[in-house]
Amino acid sequence: MQSKFHRSQHLLNALPVLEASVRLGSFTKAGEHLGLSQPTVSRHISNLEEHLGADLFVRNHNKLTITKQGRELASAADLGLSHIDSAVRKITMEAAPDGLRLACTQSFANCWLLPRFSQLRHAVDGQQIHLLPSYWLDDIDPEGVDVIVHWRPQGWAGWPSMRLFDEITFPVCAPEYLARNPSLGKCINDPSLLSQFQLLHYEERATEFVRWADWFANFDCTYQMQERAYRFSNYQFMLQAAADCEGVALGWHHLVADRIAAGDLVQVGPAFKRSVAGCFLEYREGGGTPKRQRQILDWFKLSSVSTMSIFKH
Repeated sequence: MQSKFHRSQHLLNALPVLEASVRLGSFTKAGEHLGLSQPTVSRHISNLEEHLGADLFVRNHNKLTITKQGRELASAADLGLSHIDSAVRKITMEAAPDGLRLACTQSFANCWLLPRFSQLRHAVDGQQIHLLPSYWLDDIDPEGVDVIVHWRPQGWAGWPSMRLFDEITFPVCAPEYLARNPSLGKCINDPSLLSQFQLLHYEERATEFVRWADWFANFDCTYQMQERAYRFSNYQFMLQAAADCEGVALGWHHLVADRIAAGDLVQVGPAFKRSVAGCFLEYREGGGTPKRQRQILDWFKLSSVSTMSIFKH
């Protein structure tokens, strides 16, 4: 009987290479990250392109530009690898349960928590913290964790909770994209103008998220999705596409704050704030010592306030 993965099983070694190359924007950086030489990375990508009969990157001297086909495959690879990684982490943590187990979505982990993870470890005096990111919130099992960061105001595990961030969304793009399209600067006062530009869409399976239609409706603007709109299943990939001048993304303020502070993205439209929605932290009572739990909660509270102060809404 033929394997259900017969079309792709011989490409499995190359898919992590593609994902790293797209995420890091460089064959050299991907090689350093994976412990491979640059020629080996290039060979993996070339083999993929030859098998698919499509270019995954446009090569212009030392500059790489990801193609639509390359981004689609990299996004699919990221989704699959994230599921595998979550399963491995869960099994590993169940086998070695010592330490605090912190669960969140991949988007929150990549865009906000990972850059601060060393600070969190220092805040708890170097005690073990097991980070368990899941691609979908629905995949988080409260029975196997002590702390959950999520975006559902009704709660997830029924534990005590605290609000980390209000839900504030606004359009963002690369400074270079704004320079190429100076009329984008007028969107802060006239949001309807934004529909003229290439909008990037994040396709989450949850319906609670603000989408472009919700954002436009909040400002009494009519909006119809563009016929050739590009949809991303990975939020970090969408933000990178915006930073690469591919269009305008809808940013949640706590997930784009660092990139705005770094100058990778700029706000190009008014903010939409929903008072009920937000980002929340739930914690299991008795999950670790009272001192460690207090350290965790204090650190998240202070760090969320610091993020809010990065820019004005």
